[in-house]
Amino acid sequence: MPLSAERWRTLSPYLDEALDVDIGQRASWLAGIRSRDPQLAADLAMLLAEQQAIDDTGFLEGSVHIGAPDTPETSQCGQVLGSYRLVSQLGRGGMGSVWLAERCDGRFEGLAAVKLLNVAVAGRAMEERFRREGSILARVRHPHIAHLIDAGVSPAGQPYLVLEYVDGQSIDRYCDNRSLGIEARLRLFLDVLAAVAHAHANLVVHRDIKPGNVLVSVDGDVKLLDFGIAKLLESDTGLDGILQGASTLTRDAGSALTPLFAAPEQLTGESVTTATDVYALGVLLYVLLTGRHPTGGAVRSTATLVRAIVDEEPRRASDAVIRDEEAPDAHATRRCPTAARLSRTLRGDLDTIIAKALKKNPSERYSSVTALADDLRRYLSHEPIAARPESLRYRASTFVRRHTRGVAAFVAVTILLTGLAVYHTARLAAERDRAQREAAKATRVSELLTNMLTAADPYEARARQAEPTVRGLLDAGAVQVEQGLAGQPELRADILTVLGRIYRRLGIYDKAQSLLEQALASGITAFGSQHVTVAQTLHDLAVVLADKGDYEAAARRLEQALAMRRALLGAEHQDVAVTLSELGRVYQDLGLNQRAEPLQREALRIRTSVLGAGDRETAVSMSDLASVLRLNGDLTGAETLLTGCLDINRKTRGDIHPNTATTWHDLAQIAAARGDEATAESLMRRSLDINRQTLGGQHPVIATTLNSLAHVLVAQRRFDEAAASLEEALAIARPALGTDHQLTAIYTINLASVRLTQNKAIAAEQLLRQALPIRARAPNILPSRRRTMPEDDWSVAGIRTLLGRSLIAQGRYADAEAILLEARRDLDAQAPPRTRDVTATLTALVQLYDAWGRPDTAATYRALLPS
Repeated sequence: MPLSAERWRTLSPYLDEALDVDIGQRASWLAGIRSRDPQLAADLAMLLAEQQAIDDTGFLEGSVHIGAPDTPETSQCGQVLGSYRLVSQLGRGGMGSVWLAERCDGRFEGLAAVKLLNVAVAGRAMEERFRREGSILARVRHPHIAHLIDAGVSPAGQPYLVLEYVDGQSIDRYCDNRSLGIEARLRLFLDVLAAVAHAHANLVVHRDIKPGNVLVSVDGDVKLLDFGIAKLLESDTGLDGILQGASTLTRDAGSALTPLFAAPEQLTGESVTTATDVYALGVLLYVLLTGRHPTGGAVRSTATLVRAIVDEEPRRASDAVIRDEEAPDAHATRRCPTAARLSRTLRGDLDTIIAKALKKNPSERYSSVTALADDLRRYLSHEPIAARPESLRYRASTFVRRHTRGVAAFVAVTILLTGLAVYHTARLAAERDRAQREAAKATRVSELLTNMLTAADPYEARARQAEPTVRGLLDAGAVQVEQGLAGQPELRADILTVLGRIYRRLGIYDKAQSLLEQALASGITAFGSQHVTVAQTLHDLAVVLADKGDYEAAARRLEQALAMRRALLGAEHQDVAVTLSELGRVYQDLGLNQRAEPLQREALRIRTSVLGAGDRETAVSMSDLASVLRLNGDLTGAETLLTGCLDINRKTRGDIHPNTATTWHDLAQIAAARGDEATAESLMRRSLDINRQTLGGQHPVIATTLNSLAHVLVAQRRFDEAAASLEEALAIARPALGTDHQLTAIYTINLASVRLTQNKAIAAEQLLRQALPIRARAPNILPSRRRTMPEDDWSVAGIRTLLGRSLIAQGRYADAEAILLEARRDLDAQAPPRTRDVTATLTALVQLYDAWGRPDTAATYRALLPS
């Protein structure tokens, strides 16, 4: 019979003692207790007998073993049940067997899973439970729950259920086989929560949530299975007799549950509610994120497992991954590069979320599965979670109550260690001083952050006329760092580098460059010229210079940073891959694709090796290499890489993220290169929408995407829309990048070309005269080849030819002739000139002399046109 929690606590110490007694000596041991307390001895005898029986029947192995090497019931193979024919046995358990079946009525083809009740062991309660599973599945229909297709009784009188067949793996194996990161695992887990929440909304508690009952298909689709021991929360009324004999079913279900994932109240016979599923979900989440069970080594014995679940607090998830008898990195490397890094990721909010789900008292757990899901979404969105960690006082008092003898021993050891610490004080002075410096550093950082955030306090900021903005707080913080940390170069270098990186991501490049140059100077003062901090600042500064269009200076800085990182970190470090990737991008911006490709391939190899094939930084390298391949004309190779990159980005970063938007943009470029303008426009607009949501409306990346969209619109001869897109791009680029930036010039030239097509020659001329001096200053630099279209490769000769055409359209033939002949001289000086530029210039000269009434001269240039 089930034991109450209070009775269990009374028996638990005696059970510990019993398990230490040799099996042959237990009878005499029990006799001694029986003389003092007959009821206590009876309860202990019952528990020990059950424990032995459970061990003999494989208690820890669960109820159904899919794929276990049991002998299949071949006599049933080929049997037809309703519209389905049994093909092969998938698994077998106490209730019966599960078969793969195929549709055979000729109406359509399809596979299903058929669950057959084992008539050899079926009693009334078993039949009721089997019928109940069918009734439950009929009422819970959800995308992440394997749905009921049909039900019936075989000619031999064997009840069966026809269920959706899921070709997949258990969720833990799926995640481990793909080495999914923490965020990707959490997003899959949210699908599980959605399924369980739907079941709860229909008054169904699953009661057996475990990895084997959560499958993930090859397409990444989550399915919750096996409602065989589920419990309906409604009363009998209105359920058409489904709950007849409910008490019997509840008792029988206790032997079918899986102890590893059972809640304390299931093991002590108390009420089962939705909180029971919350606990099991907490265990599943713990296993997914750590690769270990919350009870640790207790799983090796049935009795110790049950005692641990009912009476012992689980280890924090962040501690479990580094404090275990197994090799610390055995499970961590499937989630993070090292156990230490995984522990840092789990520490804090995830520890708190898991701990709340695993509370012994159901009332202290999350009030619902939805509340648990909400906290996980807040974590993924970097928002404060609703759960709060237990206070130190509470945790300490609980620990002392549970481990009185251990605490006493700990106090004695502490006294001894204190004496040793006093003895070795002199030897530890250097470490103490270093710790004090770190503490002072942390204090200074805290003061800076406090001062920054005080600007948002309405009681402090009395002179403020408007609400503080993120930019305003950043500016205030930058001023404090620049002015207040002059005597602390180490701290100054660290904080200025972080601030510079943030300004760069906001598209505020001048401010970012200024801060990073100061950080570099402070870093060299604090650490010397060869240090990992200096290498990081050099790297970040180079990226800003590339954003500003100074690609040659950016390349020099990145080459320095790369050499430094290789020397300090080794050739296979992930930071080396980051700099390889950025240097490859800058080589592309300089038109040096052949130099860029080997760097991007090396970066991809390092990231795949160090971080894993499914890591989001690996996806960055896939995108970078795809850009090189696209510009080299390998559209198929580029598309393959980008498709894989998109899949990783959506799993690890989400659909609404700048990196996901970039991948959509690059796929749109491939569609445009193939002439599929409709697809290109759709993908480009998707990228634009995501960027606007994540970066705001005034980021330079928005301008680049608008420019690319304009090319697609021009190809569809939608010139008015293309012009509007380019005007918006210029409205963003001019204040963000400056009027002298190469990208600003490119957008201006593209708008001029559209205006000329619209027969607005004067507007086109004005735009071209603004852009020509900018491009003439850097004629060999193609701005940001990674993000722009091939049509943006405007040479100086090409711009002059476009200007000449605008003058022809105005009837200013002499001016047009001077510009076009100058373009011709530009081309003659190149070795060799591009065919498209030669064709454009000669065609414009033919148009000029035809319009000017000089047919002989026009014929001369027409003869020079490439055939």
